[in-house]
Amino acid sequence: MTLLSTAYFPPIDYMHYVLSGNQIYIEAQENFIKQTYRNRCCIVTANGALDLSVPLINEGNKTLITEKKISYSENWQTKHWRAIESTYNNSPYFEFFEDDIKSIFLKEHEFLFDLNKQSLQSILDILRVKVDISYTTEYKSTIENSIDLRSSISPKEKSRMEFPAYYQPFSERNGFTANASTLDLLFNEGLGALSYLKKLNF
Repeated sequence: MTLLSTAYFPPIDYMHYVLSGNQIYIEAQENFIKQTYRNRCCIVTANGALDLSVPLINEGNKTLITEKKISYSENWQTKHWRAIESTYNNSPYFEFFEDDIKSIFLKEHEFLFDLNKQSLQSILDILRVKVDISYTTEYKSTIENSIDLRSSISPKEKSRMEFPAYYQPFSERNGFTANASTLDLLFNEGLGALSYLKKLNF
């Protein structure tokens, strides 16, 4: 089995594992961990990599991930969508997937976990693949016979994968940015993203 944390518009290496594993489990019994992909994603703008973070209600350090609530004290949905739109509106496949992604920002999810489930499912729907995803029912720090990626796929850790360069609008100016949100791959490569994700290796 492959064990992953929940993620907001997950990075490319995360999606590789989702598509390549036999049994995919997402951790639903851990406490929320700050400064991770659980509530942030990375897009590639004209000025380089930009993190988009979902603001959360502060309920202490030990809040179950499925109970972590999103804050709407600021209009983060509009800000995130405008950043995505302004970054990718000239990308080759933006218009094909624009409505699917924009619809996610039109709903006020109470919980981060539900927002992340929708963002992941939307990517799978766009790629036209069906993946059976299960969720843990108890927390275990170690699980035998598993690929445990809950901590290793992180903004703080350099991915062990090799990421062949694909088209990015601003790469001539800034160079290629590897392992951004899968949104970057989708808007720039379209359904070719599926073969890219499956071919990744170490």
